[in-house]
Amino acid sequence: MEVYEYDEVDPLAVLHLNLLCLGFPLTPERVAILREQDPRSFPFFAIYARHGGVVTGQVGVFRLPVVSVQGVEEVGGIWAVCIHPTSAYRGTASRLLDEAHSRMRAAGMRFSTLAADRQRMDHALYKKYGYEDVHAISSAIIASGALPHGTDLRAEQSGRERLSTADWLFEQISRNHLGFARRHLPFFSLLDQSEALSGQDLWLLWKNGQPVGYASAVASKSILKIADLLLFEGVDPVAAVAAIARELKVSYVCIRTDRSAHINAYLQAGFRLVVQDWGAFMVRPLVDGVCADDFRRLFAVGTDRFLISYLDVTQAAAGG
Repeated sequence: MEVYEYDEVDPLAVLHLNLLCLGFPLTPERVAILREQDPRSFPFFAIYARHGGVVTGQVGVFRLPVVSVQGVEEVGGIWAVCIHPTSAYRGTASRLLDEAHSRMRAAGMRFSTLAADRQRMDHALYKKYGYEDVHAISSAIIASGALPHGTDLRAEQSGRERLSTADWLFEQISRNHLGFARRHLPFFSLLDQSEALSGQDLWLLWKNGQPVGYASAVASKSILKIADLLLFEGVDPVAAVAAIARELKVSYVCIRTDRSAHINAYLQAGFRLVVQDWGAFMVRPLVDGVCADDFRRLFAVGTDRFLISYLDVTQAAAGG
C-alpha cells in the first residue's frame, strides 16, 4: 500500500472521509488556515491511503511543544484517524500509523501521543500498536444551587477581542510546570479561526480587577460543561466554577479535571466525583531505550507539576 500526503490526494475526498468517519468538517479552507498559521503542522499535514481514486485512510500528524525535566522538546501527536468502510480491517490504519511514527522519529521525537476514548474499539487498536494509558482525567458534577453564592471572582466571556489575555494567563500560570506547558503564540486566536474553540466559549476569571484564570465552558440545556480550567495557584476553583455558573444561569455543572488540589476542593464543596472518566491520554515510545515510564518521569505525570489540556493534546478519534 502506498502512502500519500495531503497535496497528493483530492481535498474533497478528504473532507468526505472525515465527515463520514468523524463528522469533522476538514475543509480545504480549514486545512489552509492550519498549514499557514499553526506551527504544530508538518509540511505534509497528514498522510493518506488511496485505492482506485478513493481516499481510504487518514492519519493526521502534529509536532507538539512540551517541557520535560531536560528542557523544551517536541512530541508527536496523532489526530483524526479515519478508515473508509471499504478498507476496514485491511491493515490500513497499521500502515499509516507506522509511517506516522517513522516521520516523527525522523524529526527527532522520542514519543508519540494521542487522546482516545476507552469506550471505543480504537483504544484497543492503539494499545496493540504500543500506546499506553499514562494519565487519567476525573469528572465531577454538582447542582448549581449547592455552589457558593457569594464569591470574590467574576467571570465574563473572552470574545475575540481578549483572546490574547488568555494567552498571557497561560504563559504566566504554566511557568515551573512540565508537560504541555508551552504553546506557540497566538494560540487562542488560531483556535478561534480554525473553529476549534470559539471566543464565546472561553471565559476569563477576574479578581480585584486582575485576570486570574480562564475556562473553556459550554452551556446546553441547563448543564454547564467545563472542559478546561486554568487558574493561578491559590485561586479557589469552586469559586471559579460558581462565577461562570452564575453568569450562565445553569442548573448543573460538570467539570473535567486532573489537578489534585482542584479535586480536593470539589470534594469538600460537595461535588460527586468519578476518579477516571472514559478519556485516555496515551503515549508510545519511538526510539530504543525509552518507555512509557520514562515519559511519566520526564514530565512528572501524576503530580500537579504536569500540565495537560484537551486544547493541547491531539484527539485520535479513529473512525471507520
